[in-house]
Amino acid sequence: MEIDQETQQIFLGIQRAAAWMDPFLKLTAMGGILLLQYFARMVTEKKLRAGTFQDFQQFIRLTDGKYDIMNIPAVDTEGISMELHDLGVRHMVLPDLDKEDGMLQVAVYQPDRDKFGAWYQRHILHQMQGGEQEVRDLRNLTAGRTSILSLPVEALDIGWKEDFKDMGVNYAFLPDLRVGDGQIQIIVANSDLPQVEQWYQLKREDLKKEGIALDDYSTISMTEYSQMGQMTEQSYLDSASSEYQEANRKYEGAEKGEIEKTVESNQRIKDETAVSFEKYKNDPEYIPLSIDRTTLVEQASRNLQDFWKEGKFACRIPGTWGSREYLLLLPLQQVFIQEEKNAYIAFISKNNPPTVIHSGTGEAMQGIKKMSGHAFAKKYFDPVMGSSMERGQNLADADRKQGPSPEKIDRSFKNKEKKQPDLSIHYKPDPGRPKHILPPPVLKK
Repeated sequence: MEIDQETQQIFLGIQRAAAWMDPFLKLTAMGGILLLQYFARMVTEKKLRAGTFQDFQQFIRLTDGKYDIMNIPAVDTEGISMELHDLGVRHMVLPDLDKEDGMLQVAVYQPDRDKFGAWYQRHILHQMQGGEQEVRDLRNLTAGRTSILSLPVEALDIGWKEDFKDMGVNYAFLPDLRVGDGQIQIIVANSDLPQVEQWYQLKREDLKKEGIALDDYSTISMTEYSQMGQMTEQSYLDSASSEYQEANRKYEGAEKGEIEKTVESNQRIKDETAVSFEKYKNDPEYIPLSIDRTTLVEQASRNLQDFWKEGKFACRIPGTWGSREYLLLLPLQQVFIQEEKNAYIAFISKNNPPTVIHSGTGEAMQGIKKMSGHAFAKKYFDPVMGSSMERGQNLADADRKQGPSPEKIDRSFKNKEKKQPDLSIHYKPDPGRPKHILPPPVLKK
């Protein structure tokens, strides 16, 4: 397939994406890459505008890939975006892949979860459809004494609405935030719960005679109901209409194209002959680290190749062992094999802090984030991987004599952090940024 210049720029954007995303993310970089790949395909198929890809790439750059995808019952994209904007919720409205389902999907910056959650619950209640009683009347009638029931009857035509009307059950029907999971959610007056229980058991007996097993229903909280609206990248793509699925089908199972090769290349380590090695070697923004394969990778307390599946490289930090073992994480494309020396060459940003986690807990070491890459390399790697090797010292001995652990630096950082003055958050305007992408906060004393 011939690739036009615009589409080729999109492919290059995917390759750049893995380079700037923080490798230590609760939602891994591959989730963002998955959406970038899909959006690029749909741009190629003329189903989405090219700006969609660029907007999302900008959004995950501004948020460091820390976002939640939420399913929202709404059709007014601009109205929803303005409401969230007014609340200071940093977000991006994602492409509506099924315009007939009455739902929108919004990527929400994780630090704004609390603000979004309060708005989300209010919005859901506003969208509720009244049953025998309108929602407001139901709450007034019961003085707020209601319960949310999740009934496993989404795919069953059992006439529950008619039955509730005949029984005089006071209820309201909640929007289905997770279509296809077999469940529906309703709010019922507590005084009517015994009737609903009796009806449900009778209905189970009737269905059992027909060979249909009906699971128990459950009572859930408003928070649990709201959490049903959270989606993974894959479930968002799975919700696409047949039009989008058909357009994407030609890429599934076919010979790997530009996009797939780019993603796959981020999951393996190249050698020093790779073109990208020379790029990093000649880039003054990066500095090299020599990483011994035996002592810093193979002798770690866990299998570090597990990180490769997520497009990451991990090695033990010299001087850290056992319960106090810490790992340096890097994107795989910044690491290269040195076969003759049984080592790796890794390139880290000279000015930006590296990502360090505890080997056992996976907790990020906040104190390290105050160090530049140059200072980090000099403190933890140069004494072991540089001068030690030049002098012919035993690598393991030099490793054990390494200086203060990341844990001590982290404790020191947390103590200093408590003494910092309060910071207020101000939003810096940027006329060039798309309206639905709010800028990150500018922190000022």
